[in-house]
Amino acid sequence: MDNSGEACEGVVECTALVLAEGYTELDGRITLFGVMDEIRTSGDGTSFVVYAKFEGCEHAGGKERWARFIVADEEGNVIEESEEQSVLLDGTEEPATMLVRFDLPEEIEDEERVLWIEAILDEETLSQTAIRLQKNYNV
Repeated sequence: MDNSGEACEGVVECTALVLAEGYTELDGRITLFGVMDEIRTSGDGTSFVVYAKFEGCEHAGGKERWARFIVADEEGNVIEESEEQSVLLDGTEEPATMLVRFDLPEEIEDEERVLWIEAILDEETLSQTAIRLQKNYNV
């Protein structure tokens, strides 16, 4: 609370931003597999999933928020962007999660580069991470 006696507007943080090769879901629980520290391109398409967990303070409940992910290059040019999803938080009781699969365009698979993944909530970047895109060489 601030000095005027009014509650805060509900602080929300992105407490996890994870990239993985894929996932499974069983009984409402998500299991990520192949957590990635780099993306290896593939001749038959390069895809990955992005998972984020949003947690809020006790004043964060009762308000619908909108979240999305952006994949951008080093210059900030957007390569892929997810659809916005509704994120509902109920104070500190239950975190909200978001999971999106991305399929990279073939034209960027030919270059080794760094990609930036951003978790955006209500048009504010809450978390971002960089990951190297590497060519997958056949031996």
